[in-house]
Amino acid sequence: MINKQKIFICCTEQSGENICFNILKRINKKKYIIDGVSGKESEKFLKNKFFDISDFKSIGFFEILLSLNKYIKMIHTLSDVVIEKKYDLVICIDSPEFNYNLVKNIRKKGFKKKIIQIVAPTVWAWRKKRAEKFAKYYDEIFTLFKFENKYFNSKGLKSTFIGHPIYYLKKTVSNDNKNIISFLPGSREKEVEQLFPYFECIYEYLYKNKNLNFQIFIPTLPHLKDKINTKTKNWKIKTIITTDTIMIENYYKRVFLSITCSGTASLEIAKRLIPQIVIYKLNTFTVLLFSLFVKVKYANLINIVSNKMIIDELVNFKLNKKDLLIKFKNLLNKKELRDYQLLQIDKNLSYFENNIDPYKKCEERIDEIISKAI
Repeated sequence: MINKQKIFICCTEQSGENICFNILKRINKKKYIIDGVSGKESEKFLKNKFFDISDFKSIGFFEILLSLNKYIKMIHTLSDVVIEKKYDLVICIDSPEFNYNLVKNIRKKGFKKKIIQIVAPTVWAWRKKRAEKFAKYYDEIFTLFKFENKYFNSKGLKSTFIGHPIYYLKKTVSNDNKNIISFLPGSREKEVEQLFPYFECIYEYLYKNKNLNFQIFIPTLPHLKDKINTKTKNWKIKTIITTDTIMIENYYKRVFLSITCSGTASLEIAKRLIPQIVIYKLNTFTVLLFSLFVKVKYANLINIVSNKMIIDELVNFKLNKKDLLIKFKNLLNKKELRDYQLLQIDKNLSYFENNIDPYKKCEERIDEIISKAI
């Protein structure tokens, strides 16, 4: 009988869940027993699941403070599980704040085996000292962007560049005959609540201008579908709400432009070469606090790496219905604006495309790490 190695995996948000699922479906199940925290897709690969990503709803510093006791209890519960079950490897994905505190607690309780982090914290944008903190407790970090490695290598933390999941996304054919406007409201309930009034503003404009003949498309997640259905139940424009990944990709081929929640989704929309406006809103207290530490001018990665506003973004204090509607009408009606945005995106996508399959790279490296630990 083969003695299977035991892996504990911790993934607490949707962007990490996509990575988690695609890694776990490649890992040899005959070699490993996998437990942990994940979303609905990844749970099919877990023998024991302790929490779901829907249990992690906070998005900003202030919101996290209000839920601090809950997260502290989760950390103690999970670290006790890791010590009790004596896992051979701990894998943390994204969620750097939660995972760092979990790993710190695991180490303090005496865990000596390997711990890796997949997706680096954005130390290049703010709180650079996190690289040194991660180096103290992690054995290795897998980065999505090559430039990130230097921040961690310099602190003695082994860094492995794996590439970005947009490797898998196909560019859509750009044309002006598409008839869908997509709304991407985020992956957490709080994001949906904060941003939906702005999506409704765009809906109302489209409804008043029926001659435009646009449909609305909202790709979402299982734990958010009911909430979005409720918010759109009285809409009189055809609105497609789906969690089906195949349907989502098919509908994207018909999207004329998108209003996108800032984050991974905006980079994915860019890779598909769909014109977009990026929006986001945090709690006022959180915004004021972050403004003391953040070192970059923009929220969107394409804008950050090019150091100019290629994709219009309205975030936090700058997000209001009047300005959003102005930018939407401009992008909707001016082909030269859409063409310029897509041309500039295409030029800058090479920064994120390295012809590396991130999931295959993860699978290979995880096998290497755990085989050396036996």
